[in-house]
Amino acid sequence: MLDVAVVGGGVCGLALARRLTERGLDYGVFEARPRAGGRVLSRLCPVSAINVDLGPTWFWPETEPFMALLVGELGLKTLPQTDDGTLMVLAEPDKPVRKLDNQLIHAGAMRLAGGMGALVDGFLQSIPEDRLHLEHVLTAVADRGDHVELTFLAGETSVTVTAKRAVLAMPPRLVEEHVSFLPDLDEALFAAMLATPTAMASEAKAVMTYGVKAGFYDACGSGNAFVHHEQAVLREIFDASTTGKHALGGFLAMPPDLRKSFRGGFPLLIASQFAQVFGAGFDQGELHIQDWATEPYTCASQDRREDAAHGFPLSSRLLQERRWDGKLIFAGSETAETGAGHLEGALDAALRAEARVLRDAAQAVPAMDTFPAAATAKLH
Repeated sequence: MLDVAVVGGGVCGLALARRLTERGLDYGVFEARPRAGGRVLSRLCPVSAINVDLGPTWFWPETEPFMALLVGELGLKTLPQTDDGTLMVLAEPDKPVRKLDNQLIHAGAMRLAGGMGALVDGFLQSIPEDRLHLEHVLTAVADRGDHVELTFLAGETSVTVTAKRAVLAMPPRLVEEHVSFLPDLDEALFAAMLATPTAMASEAKAVMTYGVKAGFYDACGSGNAFVHHEQAVLREIFDASTTGKHALGGFLAMPPDLRKSFRGGFPLLIASQFAQVFGAGFDQGELHIQDWATEPYTCASQDRREDAAHGFPLSSRLLQERRWDGKLIFAGSETAETGAGHLEGALDAALRAEARVLRDAAQAVPAMDTFPAAATAKLH
C-alpha cells in the first residue's frame, strides 16, 4: 500500500512527487497521457532546432514567488520575453496594419531557455522512474476505511491501486466528468468542479519558426500583435524566438467547434496571418499547432461548451477542503488559492497537498520526531 497516490503527472503532480521524494514517503504518480508534463508541452522543431512551447510559455518572477524559487532550485536558465513596447494592430481585414508604441504587453514575463519543458525535465531528474506510471486513466476512487482504492484503466487492463491517501492533481471538470466515487461526494462539490474552467482547455496555439532570419526585428518589432476583425485566424501574436533563432507564436481566434471545420486549412491560414501582419516572408517557416480542445485529458465537455476563460476565477474553497478524513485531496492549478490557472497555481496547490499529507501522516503516528525538522516546521 502506498502512502500517497498522486493522480496527474502535470506540474502540480510532479512538484508534489519531488517533495514526497525528499520526505521519504512511498508514493506513485499516475498519468493518463503517454508522457509527463500535462499541459506543459515543448516540442523540438527538427529543421530549426528550436524547442517551441505549445502550452504555458511565461512566468512572472516578481509576482510568482513559487515559480521563481523553483526555477532557481532546479538551476534552470531564463530569458526575458521580448517586449519593446511596439504593437501591431489589425482591426479590419482589408486595411493596413497600425503600429503603436508604448504598449507593453509582457512586462516582467520570463521564459525558460530550452522551453518550459525544461521544468518537467528538472522534476523528472529527482523522481525515480519506477514511481511514474504513464497511460493510467483514473475511473474510480473508493473509501475503504483506513485507505482508498483507486481504479485505473491502463490500455485495456483494469488496475487497482491502494493508498493511505489520494491526491487528485488534475482539472476538476475532468474529475467531475470521468471519475466515480464511493461513497459519492456531495452535490455542492460536484457543482464547484463543474463551475471551474480548465486553464487552456479551449485554446489552440501555433508557433512558426524561421531559424536565422535577417531583419526579423526590423520588420516585426517586439513581435506583439492583436487581430480584432471577425475573419481573424490568430487573435494574439508574440515573439517566440530563442537566442539566434527566430519564431512567432499566436493563439487561434476560432472557438473549438469552428476549428474542426478549418483544421485541414490551418497551416495556410496561419502562415497568411503572420504575413498579413508583419509582411512578406513571414509565411515561410516551420509551423507547429496544438489544439488543447482535442486533448481528452485536458478539455472536458463543459470546457468545449464555453468560451476560453481568459480571466481565471478564484478557486472554490470546496476544492481546497480535505475529504474522507484526509484520505482524499483535490489539487491541480485550478484549485489553487493563488495563481489559479497558471504554473504558479500548480505549485501553490502542490504545497497545500504536501502540507495536508504531512499533517495527516503526523497525526497517524505517536512520534513526531520521525519526520524531518523542515516537515514538522511546515505543519505550524
